[in-house]
Amino acid sequence: MITKMIMNRIVPMIATVRRSPILRRPDEYGMNYEDISFKATDGVVLEGWFIPAKEKSNKVVICNHFSPGNRYGYAGHLKPWQNAGGFEVNFLPKYKALTDAGYNVLAYDLRNHGFSAPSQNGAYNPKFFEYKDVLGSLSYIREREDTKNMEIHLHSMCLGGNATLVAMNKHPKAFEGIKSMMLIQPISGEALVKKLCKTMYLGAKGEKVFEEVYRQKFGFRTEDSSPILDAKAVKVPTFMTQVKNDKATFPEDVQSIFNALPIEEKKLYWIEGTDERFRGYTYYSEHPEAMIEWYNKYSS
Repeated sequence: MITKMIMNRIVPMIATVRRSPILRRPDEYGMNYEDISFKATDGVVLEGWFIPAKEKSNKVVICNHFSPGNRYGYAGHLKPWQNAGGFEVNFLPKYKALTDAGYNVLAYDLRNHGFSAPSQNGAYNPKFFEYKDVLGSLSYIREREDTKNMEIHLHSMCLGGNATLVAMNKHPKAFEGIKSMMLIQPISGEALVKKLCKTMYLGAKGEKVFEEVYRQKFGFRTEDSSPILDAKAVKVPTFMTQVKNDKATFPEDVQSIFNALPIEEKKLYWIEGTDERFRGYTYYSEHPEAMIEWYNKYSS
């Protein structure tokens, strides 16, 4: 009874999005930018920025984000969003590093995040919904007159990373010609729930009740988020990054996702010295060198 009461409170917190503000904009960091919008493949309108490279370039990096963040990052240093370490995640320095290095940037909000349109009553599930946003971002770049011939690189993160893997599995042709990908902290639903229940001393019973409540309230299954299975579809060079002692998951889950990538050109970097998952999201804003090196390696 107590476990059910706990899960009735926790499941909606995990399964739905609490929007956070887009606190900063590219011009505050000396970048020109364009407010843009495009449609996911099911018609949901997504909002974003197109940030041109400092010097004219034929390369673009498509960036998505984690939940409950957005294209800017996450205002975790402000109330009421201080529930993930109490610090800000700011992607703008990362975008500045990319544009200075000769990459155009498309940064967009997934549905139910930032300024993008609401859908599915605020619930998210990469297997059914957000993968359509990823496909929409590719179509936008390939159809826009000044970007349609650009080489494309991906920068996919957590929910956006899982969604990218689903999209690759469901629509492999859409990813033909993609030059490279950075995959930041993909996470299995089973690992997330198992770690949560372990932390709360609820064990296997807690996992079972979570699954029941998740199904009853949303019609979802924990297994809907299974990047280990979707990783088999990856055909582009991939650089994964993960906080090693992440409080939200287990290193072995991340290692299994990496091992499932059926490609030779892959790399896994562990961030150590912290157990805060959100440090993984801000890492390349603070340390962009390895990111630039990776994209340069696979650029024409």
